[in-house]
Amino acid sequence: MSQQVIEGVWTAIATPFVESGAIDWTSFEKHLTQQALGGVSGIVISGTTGEAPTLTVQEKISLVRKARAISPPSVRIMAGSGGNNTAQSIELSKLCVDAGADSLLIVTPPYNKPSLAGLKLHFQMIADAVTVPLCLYHVPGRTGQSLTPGAIATLTTIPRVTAVKEASGDLALFGRVVCSSKANILSGDDPTYLASLATGGKGVISVVSNIFPEAMVELTKAFAAKQNDRALAIHKALLPAIDILFCESNPGPLKAALDIFGLGRNILRPPLAPVTVENYDSIKSTLRAAKSELDNLLPRHG
Repeated sequence: MSQQVIEGVWTAIATPFVESGAIDWTSFEKHLTQQALGGVSGIVISGTTGEAPTLTVQEKISLVRKARAISPPSVRIMAGSGGNNTAQSIELSKLCVDAGADSLLIVTPPYNKPSLAGLKLHFQMIADAVTVPLCLYHVPGRTGQSLTPGAIATLTTIPRVTAVKEASGDLALFGRVVCSSKANILSGDDPTYLASLATGGKGVISVVSNIFPEAMVELTKAFAAKQNDRALAIHKALLPAIDILFCESNPGPLKAALDIFGLGRNILRPPLAPVTVENYDSIKSTLRAAKSELDNLLPRHG
């Protein structure tokens, strides 16, 4: 298990809720089935898109268990188990692995902004406590800390830190991280995903693949096959959908999209709130137009 390579299209899966605020397990199962049919390499549970800060430990574990039980073996399960308390991150990481996660997403600790020495200690202690690969999550817009390519390269020398989700949206930084690190670098920024492949990226942890998994998979296959025109056509069809899913803070727009496509309700846990009525309408029209265009590019899509 620990030797598995983290690459390809991974969906940062949303956590659906019912009106009471509890997890909507029926919608979650339907969503997972759609992802498997779309051909994704894996699912990321309880990340930013999954509203991890408002999930309890038991809910996170239950989501991992359900995802592993529902998904075929071809779909791998990565669990977001990082935080800014190292001891708690270690305990959650162990529980997620026990529940069926075969890799872990570990964010650079937000708020406390540790030094490189502190970061090394944090990742090393988590790596020492588990037997599965770790994916370092670099997302300066959420954590307030932007690492240099050299710092990221240093952290990827830690055994089991075999991948990086680089979500700065800075292609120059992404390319330098690829050049300086031995780990697989995955895009965490849908708008620049196609371009990231050209700089040596190995995949994506995606938001838009919640709605259009097959399109992201086909884009990736087209680029690998040197079918650049096809990859670009799919990217152009997806880009309006990608952009509208960030018209408000993620995953607000995505929850609206799931509602529109019958994959979940338009419900978030506070402090997040549903998008405005105007944005909901824009999301609906934009995604329906994107679906129509993708249906022409991907005959089996939808």
